[in-house]
Amino acid sequence: MKLLIADDEALIREAILARLKKGNYVFDEIFLAADGLEAWAIAQRERPEIIITDVRMEGITGLGLIQSCRNAHIEASVIVISGYAEFEYVQNAMYHDACCYLLKPITQEALFDALEKALAKHAARAQFTQVREQNALLSLGHLLQKGRERALQDAEAAQLNALLGANEDSQFVIGTAHVSRYDQNRYFGLENVYGTLASGLEARLGAGLRMIPSTSPSDRVLLFYGPLLSAGEAGLREGLTARVRRLDVLGATVTIGLSAVSDAIGPDLFRQSEEALKYRFLNGNGKVYHIGLPSAGGQIPSDTDWKALENELRCKSPGETAERLCAYIDSFYPLVYNFGYLIQHIYELLIRLHYAPSRQNWDSFTDNAFWSSHEKEEEILLRIKEEISRTCRTKLSEDSLPVAEQAKAFLMEHYREPVSMEMLAGYFHLNPRYFSTLFKKKEGISPLDYLTRIRMEAASDLLKGTDIPASEISSLVGYEDPRYFYKVFKKYTGQTPTNFRSCNAARKD
Repeated sequence: MKLLIADDEALIREAILARLKKGNYVFDEIFLAADGLEAWAIAQRERPEIIITDVRMEGITGLGLIQSCRNAHIEASVIVISGYAEFEYVQNAMYHDACCYLLKPITQEALFDALEKALAKHAARAQFTQVREQNALLSLGHLLQKGRERALQDAEAAQLNALLGANEDSQFVIGTAHVSRYDQNRYFGLENVYGTLASGLEARLGAGLRMIPSTSPSDRVLLFYGPLLSAGEAGLREGLTARVRRLDVLGATVTIGLSAVSDAIGPDLFRQSEEALKYRFLNGNGKVYHIGLPSAGGQIPSDTDWKALENELRCKSPGETAERLCAYIDSFYPLVYNFGYLIQHIYELLIRLHYAPSRQNWDSFTDNAFWSSHEKEEEILLRIKEEISRTCRTKLSEDSLPVAEQAKAFLMEHYREPVSMEMLAGYFHLNPRYFSTLFKKKEGISPLDYLTRIRMEAASDLLKGTDIPASEISSLVGYEDPRYFYKVFKKYTGQTPTNFRSCNAARKD
């Protein structure tokens, strides 16, 4: 905590210092000013938490100093001292938010009492500021989570700019930071490493910076913002590179992936930063990568004949299939930038070959948390190859299609919600037409017809067993429009909901 003592009388300044020592008051730094202009210069440079100032000084008065600090957002607790007891001075001091007004000569008791009030006011202000910053950080994190999922609406973008203190012309860059190692003798934990990374970066980069949690517990999202950010993009990378190198010297290896510059926050920026971070598997940790760098490895050829590979594997045993697919992974790696494309094709290929790949496990291979939990290319390849081998060892028979069974279970659980063919197929990472054919081959009806059957059976049970109006049952089984529900129900049962309920009530009687 810093203290500024401003008084044009040297004896007053020295007396206050002596009494501070006698009262065991300890400050990190104490600054002395002999006039108002010197006091204002110190206040701007050091931003003290407590100021003791005389009312009348050369250059700037004590009350002028208080007002200047308020205008500059220097939130100091101020004690005003004066040899004048006129009510006007007291009134002006309190109007300018001074916490105490002391008359010369200042007694030790009065000074200590004023200091206690000033310290209490500072503590309350600090606590309020901390709560305010925490709330702002939570709101910011909530908005950025929305931005990860979809483009922000105008009102949300305006709220984001307000939280950042940015204007409508601001541009944005998303970074994903990953710590591979750190010296535990120097750093207490990851937060300490990330705090060192962020410290002073705003001034160095000439851009605003906010750091928030990522989808991976060990990573952090870096949000850079400011006007004309595209013009300073190279400087942004250079500044970050310099900080990353310094951290490496200080015992922490940090890698950063940066998105392109954009005028708005959206899913593409998050995806780009995470993809850029994956370049570390090609070129090493402890560097700053940005989206669009040329890959050091090969790319999947555009003319790759997936159908020929499928036909080849149909003639092979599960063991041979696993061996061939593992070799296929090796032959096209590293291809970090489009690795998800390769994983998707192998997942669909295994399904077409009547294997039962775990959707959850395969989804994890394209999730940022999976990449963040590994440091070497070999670790990632090993996990994927293990999953291929596991899948091939549990091959199902030709007439058993696991995706259909999973789809039925999904529909039974989610029939009350809006469901479309595209959403269903997307859930299993399959083409809608292929998914429908796959399901119909096993069940004899399309997925949406199966969904209708589930909904109509649920509606029938509710009509027979409850007094809930048919219009409400409509929404309970997934139909927003009651009239459409009545139409579908009559087509399915041959009766309107009302007639169906009456007939079943009569049978009970």
